[in-house]
Amino acid sequence: MLTIKAQYPFEVFDTVKLKTYNDWKTYDWTKKKNALHFTMTIPGFYQNKDTLTIQFSSFAKDFQLPFFITDDLDSSKIRIFRNKIEIQKFKEEIWFLGKYNFDGPLVTADFNGDGLTDIKINVWYMGNGLASLYERVIYFFQTSEGRFNKISYKDMDKRVERDFDKDGNFEIITMTLNSVKEHNYWTFDLFNYVDGKLINVDEKFNYPIMIQYLNKSNYKITTKISSEIMKKYKLKLPEELNIQ
Repeated sequence: MLTIKAQYPFEVFDTVKLKTYNDWKTYDWTKKKNALHFTMTIPGFYQNKDTLTIQFSSFAKDFQLPFFITDDLDSSKIRIFRNKIEIQKFKEEIWFLGKYNFDGPLVTADFNGDGLTDIKINVWYMGNGLASLYERVIYFFQTSEGRFNKISYKDMDKRVERDFDKDGNFEIITMTLNSVKEHNYWTFDLFNYVDGKLINVDEKFNYPIMIQYLNKSNYKITTKISSEIMKKYKLKLPEELNIQ
């Protein structure tokens, strides 16, 4: 018997080669310093084999769930160390709560094809219903100086990057939900990381595409909406984009 796996149209393209890391070290300072720290160390991360350590930290008045967070939107921090020396610090507007919302491992890959290893992690927003699909996608793109540009945004669900045109710069695929003529559609847009920012490349590949949200599995581009109308729902930039 022949079995065919249903898939979205973009899933026919090559995926980026990922390395995954799950060896988190947790430092629970909730009682003494109202802080939680989650640290990952990757030996030999850099081209010269230097070690990289990345730490995700959140600060709150009460870490019991449901917890009462501070009003400070900058109360989560990310620090990067090279051979135990701090080289960068970033702010991030989401709470890092370990097993509650680190939705999958930290991964590394050369996402933009410049020969340097980058970092990605998804952090769950902990919503309910359709809101349970919301994730904070966080990329750290390595520069030639061994530092990083951080790009993060709000997305739905999670996907692997795909190389549509085989140029080595893998397309980043975002997913949003739009209502058109009393029907809901998953809308997929494409972005490339270029010169420190995300560039929409929908036009290059005849995107965005829209797939009707049904009460059953559905992977086909809708025929209820023309390509011209789909283009009106183009996402110029990912939702809640933050670049540092």
